[in-house]
Amino acid sequence: MEPTMNELMNHTAGQGQAEMFSRAWYNEYFRRAADSPAHARFCEAVYGRDLCQHGMMDVDEMAFVAGLLKPGERVLEVGCSNGHISEYLQQQSGCRLLGVDYADVAVEQALRRTADRRAVLDFRCVDLTRDELPGTDYDTILAIDSLYFMGDYGATLCKLNARLKPGGRLIIAAFQVREDGDPEHVLEPAHTRLSQVLRTLGFDCVRHDFTANVRRHWIRNHDHSLRLQADFEAESNGFLCEARLAENGWFRDHAERETLVRYLYVIAQNAAPGPC
Repeated sequence: MEPTMNELMNHTAGQGQAEMFSRAWYNEYFRRAADSPAHARFCEAVYGRDLCQHGMMDVDEMAFVAGLLKPGERVLEVGCSNGHISEYLQQQSGCRLLGVDYADVAVEQALRRTADRRAVLDFRCVDLTRDELPGTDYDTILAIDSLYFMGDYGATLCKLNARLKPGGRLIIAAFQVREDGDPEHVLEPAHTRLSQVLRTLGFDCVRHDFTANVRRHWIRNHDHSLRLQADFEAESNGFLCEARLAENGWFRDHAERETLVRYLYVIAQNAAPGPC
């Protein structure tokens, strides 16, 4: 796991969320969130629309990504959670989308909700730290804030790149923080850890800067978690709020210190990346 995620994992463990981001943790999160009115209000306030989200992509970013997709193209989404955002992207773009995630409860929710659209929208439970990617010859592979959970950036990029058709592309959203001991330039677009790996492997990419958006997001996330804490507890869903607070305190600190950036990378397929 990349250093940035190690710091976040250590922080959340210190807040009593030692299993945060595990399959069991995500399953419990989405099992509760699907029927939580407080969570629905939280998502509406933080993301601009209630899609039972857990992540950083708000309505503006969703619209931006949807605008990059094309009618009829084959898309693999890595880390689809419960599929609400996948539905939005498919409906707005007209693509054919397969979403994969390792949280089987979230995938089951997505499958039940979209049973009548299987020709253009499907979901599978896949743990990409152990399992093979399903399918091949994708026009686009999306990984929105999911790359961190798949191990080494270089090995993961090569794994995803190998499933693209010639002329395909990867669309990856990833944050970067400046930790103690990091050089100042690690926050610059060309010097994030992901950018450094892409350069080493010889990938060409275009970056879109989502930094201002993500900093606002984590401040809103923290503030609304506190504002709705009593509502979560009243419906016996304190777990959902505690999980949010364990995570967003760390992010808010980096947002306020301006040591957090986030970019969307549109990466051209590489016929011979190296060294993989």
